[in-house]
Amino acid sequence: MYILNFCEYNRSNHDFDTIFRPVGSGDYLFLQFKSPMKVYLDDKIIITKENACILYTLGMPQHYQAVHRFRNNYLHFSSDKNPALDFPMPENTVFYPENSIQIDSLISRLQQEHFSGLPHREEAVHALMTLLFLSISRRLTQETAQKDEAVHLYPLFQTLRLEMLTQCEKDWDIERLCQRANLEKSQFYVYYRSFFSSTPKKDLLHARLEKARNLLSNEALQVKEVAQLCGFGSQAHFTRAFKACYGCAPGSYGRISKT
Repeated sequence: MYILNFCEYNRSNHDFDTIFRPVGSGDYLFLQFKSPMKVYLDDKIIITKENACILYTLGMPQHYQAVHRFRNNYLHFSSDKNPALDFPMPENTVFYPENSIQIDSLISRLQQEHFSGLPHREEAVHALMTLLFLSISRRLTQETAQKDEAVHLYPLFQTLRLEMLTQCEKDWDIERLCQRANLEKSQFYVYYRSFFSSTPKKDLLHARLEKARNLLSNEALQVKEVAQLCGFGSQAHFTRAFKACYGCAPGSYGRISKT
């Protein structure tokens, strides 16, 4: 059972304040930093960002200092078992779970329950702490699975993107791309943006316009033909897109490039 010894939500200390417990605090300590901190671990200094977390286990040195403003949430608790054994999560190291808002909310509820004096307070605290560690562990597991999937998908996306850009005259609608990657549309967009910091539509348009610039130097080609060779559905669409990108109409660009 988790027994909460003390906790504080949104605690502020003096600027640049330092916590230094060479042999720990005698219990477990879970921290959520709400401002950047210097955390000293194994003769290293880690500068954290906001919402960094750390779980100090029994007997571990606790040494951290505010970079400037000191603000955090913390739980001092006892347990007959290390929570990281039941709910896999890093221990004695800084980590960044993505469900920081949920963690913040649960610590606020734990503080309220801890000082409530209501019947069955201990059971409520235990339930909330179980939910806290369960939610952190579950989120970290999901993040790891997503990263593993991203590593697996990246080569596929590279190949698919290269094919799209080198054959930009083809009809690369989003349904076709998703089918090739075997992903739903929303998933495909998330991965594509993550890998290339762009969207398929923007990359395809840029490739078509770059190809058009090159083709316009050929006097034997009409603007309509260039539009077709670059995959534009209509000359009007091509002209609008080209002018928006390069500041002149395709026909004018062809004459300018030859002067």
